[in-house]
Amino acid sequence: MTKSAATTTVPVSLDWPSHAWQGAFWKVVSCLCFAGINGIVRYWSGGMPDPNIDTLPVNVLMFFQNVFGTLFLLPLILKSGLSELKTKYPGLHLIRVASAIAGIYLWYLTLQTMPIAEGVALSFTGPIFTVLGAWLLLHEKIGLQRLMAILLSLLGAYIISRPDVPLRGGMHQVGFYALLPLSSAIILAGNKLLTRRLAKLGETPTTLATFLLVFMAPVSLIPALFEWTMPHSVHWPWLVFMGALTAGAHISFSKAYQLAEVTFLTPVGFTKFFFSTMVGYFAFSELPTSWTVWIGTAIIFTSILLLAYKISLYSWAKRFKSN
Repeated sequence: MTKSAATTTVPVSLDWPSHAWQGAFWKVVSCLCFAGINGIVRYWSGGMPDPNIDTLPVNVLMFFQNVFGTLFLLPLILKSGLSELKTKYPGLHLIRVASAIAGIYLWYLTLQTMPIAEGVALSFTGPIFTVLGAWLLLHEKIGLQRLMAILLSLLGAYIISRPDVPLRGGMHQVGFYALLPLSSAIILAGNKLLTRRLAKLGETPTTLATFLLVFMAPVSLIPALFEWTMPHSVHWPWLVFMGALTAGAHISFSKAYQLAEVTFLTPVGFTKFFFSTMVGYFAFSELPTSWTVWIGTAIIFTSILLLAYKISLYSWAKRFKSN
C-alpha cells in the first residue's frame, strides 16, 4: 500500500501559516510510520542474518500489510462509497496498482539486502525520475534548474553506491544493490505519472485513492502465492502493527497535503531519512560510517530542494498573475 497519489492542498489564506505547520506535523507523522514499516520489513524479511529469526518472504509481508492496512482504512473506504470504483479506465487503474506493488516489492528487497539509511537516501531520487518521465512521456519542459537537479541527484546516487568499486575488484557496502532502490524509485515515479494521466482524463481524487486501496490487497496476493509461507503466531502481531502503520501513514500523508503545499512539505519529507536512520541504529546497530554516504545523501537532498524551489517559484508566479 503506497502513499496516496490523490491528495489536494488547501488554498493559501490568512491562516495559511497555521495550516502549513499542521501539515508539516502530519507529514512528520507519516514519515515516522514509514520508518517503522521499514524496520519491520528489514527484520522479518531476513535483512539481519540471524538463524533464530523465522523470516517471511517479501511478497507475503506485502500482502498481509495490504490486507490489514485495508481493514484499518475500511471505514474511510465505505464512507467515500464503493461507487467511486466506477471508471472508464479500469486498465490504467490496474496498471497503476500493479506498478505500486512492483515498486514496493523492489523497495522491500532493498530493505532485505542493504542498510536502511542508504536505501532511503537513494529512494529520494524518485522526484527526479518523475520529472524525467514527465519530460519523456508527457512532454513537460525541464529547464536549466531542473536539469541541474537531475544531474545532482544522479551524482549523489553514484557517490553513495560507487558501482565502480566492485568493477575494480573492491568491496563496497552498497554497490550494485543500489539498483534495487533506484529501480523502485523509477517504477513509483511511473506510478505517479499514471496518476497524473488519470487525473487529466477526469478521474477524481476520491476515485484514484479508493481504487488503489481496494485493489492493492487482492492484486498483491498473486505474487505472494508463488512463495507462500503461512505466518506463525510470532508474526501476526507485527503484521497487524504493520497494517496499522500503513493506515496511519496514508491518513497522515493525505492530511498533510490537505493542509499545506507540496513545496512547503518537501523539506519535511527528509525526516523519513533521519527516522529510518534511527530505526536502523537502535534496532540493528546500523549507522552509516562512510563519508561518501553522508555526502551523497546531502547532494540528493540538495537536488530535491532545488526542484521544489523551482516548483515554488512557478506556483507563486501563477498565483500572482491570477490576482
